[in-house]
Amino acid sequence: MKGVVLSEFVQFAEARYAVLPPAGAYNAVKTYEFEEMLGLVDAAATRADGGRAEVLRTFGTHLFGRFAALYPVFFFDAESALDLLGGINSYVHDEVQKLYPDAQFPHFDVARESGDRLTLVYRSARPLADLAEGLIRGCVAHFGRPMTVEREDLAPDGRHTRFVLVAAARAPRG
Repeated sequence: MKGVVLSEFVQFAEARYAVLPPAGAYNAVKTYEFEEMLGLVDAAATRADGGRAEVLRTFGTHLFGRFAALYPVFFFDAESALDLLGGINSYVHDEVQKLYPDAQFPHFDVARESGDRLTLVYRSARPLADLAEGLIRGCVAHFGRPMTVEREDLAPDGRHTRFVLVAAARAPRG
């Protein structure tokens, strides 16, 4: 787990759930064991309705906002959430890999079925589909165009999930 995600989670958990991290600060460029993140998530989950899943979804939404503030270059060419998420593997993850060469990302099978519909199939060694959902919802909120986000878990462990995003019809100009 990259320190940038872990350090953002620590700040989020302190502010939202009053969860204090273990002694010592997390370095944004260092890599930490995934279990360390899960321990902090579980500590927050004891103070949250909805448990671990809700903490991860809420954090994902928050984290997207932080990514938008920290890395605005990723948003220059994207006109919508569907544009940005459609390039998650080929653009976003490739560029982030340049900043953090040892970062490990989930993989998304991406299918842009129309201008208003996108299917993302999440696959990861880590059970973080809830975090992915939060990031997707944060992206949708960032761009402001209403859309539905449907989720179908393809495995019970949070490692394989399908998300279908459908943008609301645009109001006719007139």
